[in-house]
Amino acid sequence: FHLYEQCRDFLIQVQNIAKERGEKCPTKVTNQVFRYAKKAGASYIT
Repeated sequence: FHLYEQCRDFLIQVQNIAKERGEKCPTKVTNQVFRYAKKAGASYIT
């Protein structure tokens, strides 16, 4: 049960998505991180 590693992976993925969208510093995407995590199947992150 590597919750920290999964959260880190989600953050990395979201940062990569933000980079693709042209956002240099995705610091205000906390809610998006949780939404993305839920979409990825990690519904226990709430």
